[in-house]
Amino acid sequence: MIKIIVNGEDRTVNDAVNIKEMIAELGYTKEGFALALNGTFVAIKAYESTIIKEEDRVEILSPVQGG
Repeated sequence: MIKIIVNGEDRTVNDAVNIKEMIAELGYTKEGFALALNGTFVAIKAYESTIIKEEDRVEILSPVQGG
């Protein structure tokens, strides 16, 4: 297990998971979100090839409606 920070909260996930696997492990089921890893946007097509490492900072951002 490795420790990461997701939306400002300490979390743990299995070693050597990619972003797609991490999302599933965390039980994140909402659709239509953006994800940043250590402050950098990650495109959906890169989720399977991007490996999460110890102490990574992940921000999962849902769209906000307003006007």
